[in-house]
Amino acid sequence: HISPGLGLVFVLYVTFTSLALMNVVTGVFVETALQRGREDKDVYMINHLKELFGTLDESNSGMICWEEVLRHLDDPKLRRFFEEIDVDVSEAEGLFNLLDRDASGFIDAEEFLSGALRLRGPAKALDLQLLMRELSDQRRDVARLLGASDLLAEREGV
Repeated sequence: HISPGLGLVFVLYVTFTSLALMNVVTGVFVETALQRGREDKDVYMINHLKELFGTLDESNSGMICWEEVLRHLDDPKLRRFFEEIDVDVSEAEGLFNLLDRDASGFIDAEEFLSGALRLRGPAKALDLQLLMRELSDQRRDVARLLGASDLLAEREGV
């Protein structure tokens, strides 16, 4: 014989345990779905960037210059790209210079893809990329100055 109070406690225990288990299973499914969505978004972004680069590269040289980008500023694909990386279209030239790591005036497909993928997200990523670019420029300047000082030291016989 089971007392009604213990029976009620047992029913509440089973109900609570069942709900907790369903909550865990639901959490696993949701987390898996979110992860899959992030992966799909990454694949979409890469494909979109490749397509955008092909659109911008009018000369089919495998490189884009600022003039080619400037001609496409009204293109919906380019505008969507700026929206995806949370950058205003008015900052396009600064972004171009940022992606042009070797300061050649041209961006090849690898520079475009790797740079654009790193720029996704809030403005913090853009700020970090800008700092990386400035650091690279400063390293180049320091190397040039060191080379000039070595040349002067050789001339002076030091």
